[in-house]
Amino acid sequence: MRGRLGRALAAVGLLALGVVLVGCTGGPPAADLALRPAEISPNADGSSDVTQISYRLSRAAAVSLYFVDENGGRHYFRQDSRRAYSADPYQVDFGGAIDGRLLPDGRYTAVLEATDDRGQTAHLEAPLTISGGDPAPLTIENLSISPNLFTPNRDGISDRVTIGYYLSKDVRQVEAYLLDKDGLRYPIPQDKIRKAGAKGSHQHDYDAGVDLGAQPPDDGVYTVVVEAEDYVGNKDRVTGPLTIVSGGVPQVEIVNAAAEWSAPIVSLGDTLTFTCTVRNIGTVPVRTKGPEPGTLYGMDDNFNAFKQPEEPGLFRVGLDYEGNSAGRQYPFRWQLGRDDELTEINGQKYLMPGQTVTVTGRVKIDEKTVRVEPYFWIGLIHENVWIVQDRVEYTQIKVQF
Repeated sequence: MRGRLGRALAAVGLLALGVVLVGCTGGPPAADLALRPAEISPNADGSSDVTQISYRLSRAAAVSLYFVDENGGRHYFRQDSRRAYSADPYQVDFGGAIDGRLLPDGRYTAVLEATDDRGQTAHLEAPLTISGGDPAPLTIENLSISPNLFTPNRDGISDRVTIGYYLSKDVRQVEAYLLDKDGLRYPIPQDKIRKAGAKGSHQHDYDAGVDLGAQPPDDGVYTVVVEAEDYVGNKDRVTGPLTIVSGGVPQVEIVNAAAEWSAPIVSLGDTLTFTCTVRNIGTVPVRTKGPEPGTLYGMDDNFNAFKQPEEPGLFRVGLDYEGNSAGRQYPFRWQLGRDDELTEINGQKYLMPGQTVTVTGRVKIDEKTVRVEPYFWIGLIHENVWIVQDRVEYTQIKVQF
């Protein structure tokens, strides 16, 4: 009895070993190549657009899969891709596109070559016909990047980049992004003039995130990349250069949110004066313009009286008061520092990072106010963006008349 049991166990062991040997060394490394269906019409109509390629491996192998056209040309779908042994068949869908371009209509031979670790190779073939494929190629045309020198710092000059291009056909997906030298991607928002992926002109507005208070990418040279893929697998990719300089989020403050007034009581015809300290606490220069501190306004004046209209991105200190009938906030505005304290860059005046200046504002009270003791206050204004500090030193000043 014990002898028969031993022989039975030995037979089971040999059978198991035989299974392992078949899985590892027996026969060719690949078999059963099949394409279902054997004819496809890749035109995105939902019918026979894709064939399923299946095959089996009897052991680990390097697998190449390519298509030979009627002129003998090879079109590699996979090349020397390492595949492990699996009891289940390998399956992959093929829609007729190789390296982002749809193969022309015609008859092809699908070839699978699998080479195992001992150098044994299996060569399998199966026919494939492509007919009725989408004849229209995909191209991304007329890439434009304007300006290509970009200073995302909210100073109102070259703060935004317009990225435009033309899609020759409707596509399944399109992606636009910045690429740095290390391969890191920075997404570009969707375009504003046409649905993403639609045929036609597209335009993206890129601010590097500064409008949301985000730190932009570091200064440097970047590549703008636009990639698209249509519904049958055609792909295209275009690139162009973009340089970022002086990027960053502007940060300025009225120190301690404080100001000093010249007097709590003024007579009609007197001048009301305030003085405050302003500091650039950020990492980028901030743009400013006149009139210079100390300039005297009349009650009927505003900054336009000094030919200093609002400009997007400018920083100025403003004065406002209760009963202001000028129709605008902070009609009296002054530059952040004197001309000789500021740095000129490309004809513009800037308060540099870490720099502190004193701003004095003067208004002649030459009209009766709506109240005997109206409130006056100052503010730090980032013009056409937001009021950085509003209603600083909100103070009643008695006007005698």
